[in-house]
Amino acid sequence: MARTAGSNLDLGFIPTPDKPNVLIRKVGRGTVGIARVRCDTDGLGFLDRPAIEDAFLVSHHLSDFRSDIWVDGKPVPKPRSIAGLTTIHDFRHDIACYMHTAFDTMTFHLPRVVLETVHPESQVGRLEDLSIEPSRCIKDTTIAAMVAAMLPALTMPERISLLFLDHLSCALATHIITAYGRLSAVKGGGTLAPWQERRVKEMIAARLDGEIRLADLAAECRLSVGHFVRAFRQTTNTTPHQWLLQRRVEHAKTLMQDGARALSEVALDCGFADQSHFTRTFRRLVGVSPRAWRHHNAAADTTSHDGAVEGGLAA
Repeated sequence: MARTAGSNLDLGFIPTPDKPNVLIRKVGRGTVGIARVRCDTDGLGFLDRPAIEDAFLVSHHLSDFRSDIWVDGKPVPKPRSIAGLTTIHDFRHDIACYMHTAFDTMTFHLPRVVLETVHPESQVGRLEDLSIEPSRCIKDTTIAAMVAAMLPALTMPERISLLFLDHLSCALATHIITAYGRLSAVKGGGTLAPWQERRVKEMIAARLDGEIRLADLAAECRLSVGHFVRAFRQTTNTTPHQWLLQRRVEHAKTLMQDGARALSEVALDCGFADQSHFTRTFRRLVGVSPRAWRHHNAAADTTSHDGAVEGGLAA
């Protein structure tokens, strides 16, 4: 009997003792679900069969474990060691899975509409499909790097900006399309119009805490998320998230001119999670620590003031 199409966004088909906490992000017309799924005991057994859905589940394996998978009734071969490998499940197929051992996996639920949003037809042609063998393990260092960047967001989501999460979600979808998508020839990209660039920068500068979504910025420019991200980079030679970090640092420089303000206070006022995050970002963009920058500029201001006073006395 055919199963009814549904959504697997909440990973309800995985009956772990602790229900996975799915971090949900809107990307264009679709929703990405991000979760770390762990089970510390062996013998979970058969998982419930996922609903039929026009979507993919990107699973990056953080540990070795043993399982059996069947796609449309056929067994899928797996290597002996799978830690560090990635599996892309195609929910349009009938998937059965039996878990023999404990496991630890990072998952990304990617509906097809998200992939189409990231690479709209007007820019790169029609997305035909992904050239993958469903549920087979692959080695993808780019996905591994994105997982490493995303993991902290799942343990402390309140300390990660929404714009950063949107960027990683968009970047993952873009990589999946680029690496595995069957596409028509790419057309040349463009830049933002002056009014678009001005409006986006105003919106980002007004929300230095990062509580703004790529979808909101793209909608303001009347562009898809994928087109907007490419046009912003083409226009500014950086990403919206990096531009946000640069504005935070510039604002911090202004606040640090008040020598009485603690660096921890400056960090929070500029949208950084804490002073450590502020220091790392400041050093990467400026080349010195905030403390060293403040000391140097305070000394320069003192020298300039003393020179002005001496000049006045001499006159």
